[in-house]
Amino acid sequence: MNSSELLAAVGDPPGGGLLVALSGGADSAVAAWAAFSLAPGAVRALHVHHGTDAADRLAEAAAAVAHELGIALEAVAVDVPDGSSWEARARDARWAALVAKAGPTDIVVTGHHRDDLAETTLGNLLRGAGATGLAAMARTRSDIWRPLLDVAGADVRAVAAELGLPFVDDPTNDDPRFTRNRIRHEVMPLLDRVAPQTSEALAKTARLLAEDDALLEAGAAATIIEDPWGGYGVGAALVQTAPPALAGRIVRRLLRAANPPYAGSSSDVATVLGVATGEASAGEVTGGFRVEIEGPLLVVHKGEAAAVAPLRLTLPGAVGFGRLTVTARPAPAVLVRRTSLLNPTALGETVAVRASDPGDRIEIAAGTKLIRDVLAEAGVPARIRPAWPVIDENGRIAAVAGLRSAPWARGRLGDEGTIELTVREMQL
Repeated sequence: MNSSELLAAVGDPPGGGLLVALSGGADSAVAAWAAFSLAPGAVRALHVHHGTDAADRLAEAAAAVAHELGIALEAVAVDVPDGSSWEARARDARWAALVAKAGPTDIVVTGHHRDDLAETTLGNLLRGAGATGLAAMARTRSDIWRPLLDVAGADVRAVAAELGLPFVDDPTNDDPRFTRNRIRHEVMPLLDRVAPQTSEALAKTARLLAEDDALLEAGAAATIIEDPWGGYGVGAALVQTAPPALAGRIVRRLLRAANPPYAGSSSDVATVLGVATGEASAGEVTGGFRVEIEGPLLVVHKGEAAAVAPLRLTLPGAVGFGRLTVTARPAPAVLVRRTSLLNPTALGETVAVRASDPGDRIEIAAGTKLIRDVLAEAGVPARIRPAWPVIDENGRIAAVAGLRSAPWARGRLGDEGTIELTVREMQL
């Protein structure tokens, strides 16, 4: 394949700006050339310096390629955190740097080719992936374009040589400590001897599974609800009644919403499904998240909301209380959800709004009731109760904001001056 044939295989670029991940190697150099050839006014490049022994040489090559093509280049250094897989950690650090530098309409351009697709599919197969993992990588999505994904690695390298691009080879690509390199240099050649054109066949499998995956993803589409306290929920009944193939995908969407971009491990998915089906009352998943049923929702969250320091509320008036807005205003003719009525003559002009303490009680018609029980009866999730506001009049609880008033402080609908006390989620 020559350069003209490669451009024909690449096709039209997506709209918007193109930010090329320019490593200094042959693949990203050709991707940069193709992007610049097809959309010269939309291309710039970013080089990510990983601090390896060859990193300076690669940075110099990236600068030389950008200069040769006339593309603006920015270089950033990243610290690869400690962990079990240097490859995965470096990839995450690199992607984070690219996302940070990409504009709101930019598409990241990478040099992945057909051999990369095949190797990723095989690697994911060996770890037991489903259709999403075996589809491996898409040629185009909302934030990324892989123009060379249908081009064989040997053809990419041949075009780089034809164009005389000043690339260098990254020695980490030959390091046998990395699983991908062993697949590339040991497993793939063996498979080619057993079944020629293995790379092309695996890439074809990936493309076919990508179509299946897209259909299943469309079937698993569900509305994820985010609450102000960092919880993410989806209808529990939807997960409970969906076929297993769709239920697992709905759960992965939920986990990804709570902890982007990670869709959870197989163990995480099993934990969430166990809570959804009632096998467990709650569970813990990766990232320090807890899973529970809250009313009609299956919710993934980080734990209890923090209590808010006491504030003063003028009657009538409004105050922001953490993630809530507490509003005291003249009562309307018709009540709405999460409302309570106050008689301002039983209170001062200002009252304290505070979080309840564990043993706090509110007076009722016969005796008192724990605030936590009032909140539970109203359906306020347990993790939110520590942050729910009460109205304190000189140490005496006049109301659980928006839910219940003590008899001595309660106003009557229709009486002049009666205050309606409502609680709403603050618009952030």
